[in-house]
Amino acid sequence: MSQLDSSTQGSTATTSTPFKFHGIGSEFFGIWIVNILLTIVTLGIYSAWAKVRTNNYFYGNTELGGDRFEYLAKLMQILIGRIIAVVLLMTWSILSGIMPLVAIALGVLLMLAIPFLAVRNARFDARMTRFRNVRFDFAGSYSGAYINLLIKPLAAYLVIFAGAFGFGFAGKLISDDPVVMGVAITAGVVFFFIAAIYCYGWVSASVAQYLVNGYRYGDKAFAATLEIREYVKIAVTALGLFFGVSFAFSLVAFGLGFMGSIVELIQSGASEEALQNNAAMMGIIFAGYFGMFIVSMLIAAYVQVRVRNYVFGQTKLNDDLQVASTMKTPSYLFLVATNLLIIMFTFGLGKAWADVRMAKYLADVTAIEGDLAQFSAQDHNQESSAAIADEVADAFDINIGIV
Repeated sequence: MSQLDSSTQGSTATTSTPFKFHGIGSEFFGIWIVNILLTIVTLGIYSAWAKVRTNNYFYGNTELGGDRFEYLAKLMQILIGRIIAVVLLMTWSILSGIMPLVAIALGVLLMLAIPFLAVRNARFDARMTRFRNVRFDFAGSYSGAYINLLIKPLAAYLVIFAGAFGFGFAGKLISDDPVVMGVAITAGVVFFFIAAIYCYGWVSASVAQYLVNGYRYGDKAFAATLEIREYVKIAVTALGLFFGVSFAFSLVAFGLGFMGSIVELIQSGASEEALQNNAAMMGIIFAGYFGMFIVSMLIAAYVQVRVRNYVFGQTKLNDDLQVASTMKTPSYLFLVATNLLIIMFTFGLGKAWADVRMAKYLADVTAIEGDLAQFSAQDHNQESSAAIADEVADAFDINIGIV
């Protein structure tokens, strides 16, 4: 990790400048509810204004070292891009019903266009962000995007599934003996998990490194060297948490004498009649589903926190400034869970407060290490006049991020 150190009488100190978010839930609610109502009344046309107003609010309330960020996109840039994106989405939806083969072909073309859209999306969003009168930029190449966002993920899927099924197929070719088939299937399952974990690390590290190294702040470049093994460690720990909690749940069910009923229910095919005759079992199944939902939230929070802290901790700006993230799994999980409850119990009206709470939390756990006051960058001359790729990516839910 690169840091700027200032030595005073033999001691070493690092200047750390934290982010701050000044937004208020009730204040943003006024903007949010007007955006929702006008978008409904105008049949979605106002959504372009809504996006600009929302981004202006969140960018303008984010502070670093006494200065705030700016969102530069204009209404017409967003509106034109959104109109084109909606037309494409409607065309694809209509063709899915009347000409499915054409819709499939368009879907394949969309998949092939994902890296192109990702680059254009990242470039537009970066250039529409300004800090201290210097705009950000994204200089990632299209070839790098296709390698890291399309070719490597497809190769990973091919290795994982072809390899796993290959063991079973090989066992079938060797012998029909149940023992041989059992060994082959077991080997296939083991290969599946090992390959999936490694490929997750390989693809995730490649995508994140490509994106980080593509960003610029004016004429200064961001840089990060990310290692596959760190992602593999995160995946192994997450998988261990899942199996550990599942095993603990099985022990609890066995200790309470429920395992026999569960086995009996499985043997009966979990039919509706069997469930109706065993109300307690219905409660157990509900508790099991709820427990797995909580476990899934825990694992997702753990992975999000570990990946963000690692990537940010490896990210430098021109070797002068170091990005730092101090997220903790318990606090992040608590925030996600309480935000979900706020939205549920307010029938969606609490989303404005949830968004502000998330922005405030992320700002509080993010900082820049180094002498920010002495750091300077020159603005670039690159412009982005259209938000077409940005809106198309949003319309088809193409969300490729660093973490």
